[in-house]
Amino acid sequence: MARGGWSGKPTDFALEVEDDTMVLFRELCEQASRAVIYNIARDTTRLRANTNFSVNVPDESYDPNKRDVTGSTTLADARRAMAALKPGDSFHIVNRTPYGKYVEAGHPNPNTAGTYAGAFNTIKELGSS
Repeated sequence: MARGGWSGKPTDFALEVEDDTMVLFRELCEQASRAVIYNIARDTTRLRANTNFSVNVPDESYDPNKRDVTGSTTLADARRAMAALKPGDSFHIVNRTPYGKYVEAGHPNPNTAGTYAGAFNTIKELGSS
């Protein structure tokens, strides 16, 4: 081997980078999921429970009877989706609760505004650091 050259095969290095990238991606998905789940308006548990997590295709389902008081069921759903991630995949967080867009905008309580926007900004900052 030449001095200062590779100590292993370049393909091994590429796989290591891919693994490290997936670890970071899953960490960012976990942080985004937690930010949404635990900062969402607590006026009803329907909004939290209808936060859907999916890989590559947005899950736009909505169940008016679905509830999650603690957020643990919703976080488990997020983690199931994260476990399916592979290199090149996209992770989607979607909530189609009919009144969700109003809550996100701060109606009726301005203190509940921006759950998704706040989560996005947090992840954007983490990803750039």
